[in-house]
Amino acid sequence: MVTVSGSTVTITGTCVTKGIQAEAGYGTHNGHEPLDYNVMKAAGKGYALSFNGVPPGTYEAMMSCQEGGPGSRPSGIRAFTVGKPAKPAPSTQPAKPAPSAKPTQPGKPTQTAPQVEVKPQGAPQTGGGPVEDESTATPLLVGGAVALVGAAGAGAVVLRRRAARR
Repeated sequence: MVTVSGSTVTITGTCVTKGIQAEAGYGTHNGHEPLDYNVMKAAGKGYALSFNGVPPGTYEAMMSCQEGGPGSRPSGIRAFTVGKPAKPAPSTQPAKPAPSAKPTQPGKPTQTAPQVEVKPQGAPQTGGGPVEDESTATPLLVGGAVALVGAAGAGAVVLRRRAARR
């Protein structure tokens, strides 16, 4: 459980096994490291730890019971807010123009300029490969076949000449 009083944050909780070490800390959401982390003190049936001087903002509190030894995973994570969160920095973008004084009728969508001035026509050109007429595979196959037949013929002539010499 997390309680906030001014800039003091108190994290309390219990562990399944009694008499073990418990730790608690707080940090920002998705922060890599906790902003503050310490060993909790036994308080009645549970444990408690207070952090003083926590600046305004939104945080996550974590509590770990060291039942599996040092480095055990957090057994509880709770979000909390201290004071009013800091205001975001003012924008450096130019201010938007004031809306026109012309009232719009409810239920009718407002007209906006299209994203693209000229809409494309036909199917998308995805570059899926060469067109049938432009294929170079047929001449390559024919050339390879002619070379293979020529090599086989030359081999047959060589073998006949060797056989004739014997």
